[in-house]
Parts: sequence; structure tokens; C-alpha cells
Amino acid sequence: MRSVTRGFGVLALLMWTGLAAAPAGAAVVHFTIPMDGAQEVPGPGDPDGFGLADLYIDDVALTIDWNFDVSNITLPLTGAHIHAAPVGMAGSVVVDFSAMLSGSGLFDADLAGVLAAPDQYYVNLHNANFPAGAIRGQLPEPASLALLGLGALIVLRRR
Repeated sequence: MRSVTRGFGVLALLMWTGLAAAPAGAAVVHFTIPMDGAQEVPGPGDPDGFGLADLYIDDVALTIDWNFDVSNITLPLTGAHIHAAPVGMAGSVVVDFSAMLSGSGLFDADLAGVLAAPDQYYVNLHNANFPAGAIRGQLPEPASLALLGLGALIVLRRR
């Protein structure tokens, strides 16, 4: 299952879409984040659980829309959050999704920090079997976002 999860993560990163147009000079920043139990700290999380987090953050309104597509984890969720911490560390909750798999229009002033240094934040989902976290995914660093966006443009240009 691990090799499938790793391949799934690479595919998800390649699907990153970058910036989408929004009214009044705002930009909606879209993150597609692969999640799995191996990234949980302290771990392990769910050994065969994995998923994708799609986050859409409005950089002016500081609102977020989200969708978590998960597999092989027990539902319902007991928590869903964005935490402040780099790879390999546990951190405090900064955005609380109220254990919901999807939602929209959630305002949180802490989203400004997420946009300023995304690689210092991660998403994780909790359930009754893994109260400290079933699956986790680190937001990509800003340079990775730019490179992925450039790579997508090159691929589209060649087609």
C-alpha cells in the first residue's frame, strides 16, 4: 500500500492548479495536498489510510473552502485542522474545520500566515482510532508551488 500512496502523492502534486481568478484583485490560492498515516508526528498514524486535501484560500477575504477525499480511514472524523509546524514536527491548531470533510467560506485571520509560509503548516485528520491524527499532509513550500505551476504551463504549452 505504501508504493500506491507515494505514487498517489506524486500524481496529486502534478495536478496542482496554482492561482485562480477572483473578483476585486483577490487571488484564490489552491493547494492539493497528499496525506497519509506515515506523515503523522508523533506517529504512526493509520498505516493504510491516505487521501487528498483540496484547500482554496482567498488571500483578501481570508476565507477557506476545503474538501478532504479520504480512503481506508474510519469515519466519522473527530477533528480536521491546519496546524502550524514544519515537516517532522507536531504543532498547534490554527484553522479548525470542525471535523467536516468539506465546507466553504470559513473565515480565519491565521490564513494570512498560512499563505505567507505554507511549508510551515500541515493538514491532518483525526478519528476515534487515531486521536492524535490518522493522516497528515504538509503544505508545499512556496518555491515548489511556483515550479509546479511553471511545469503545468510547459506541459499545456507542448500539447
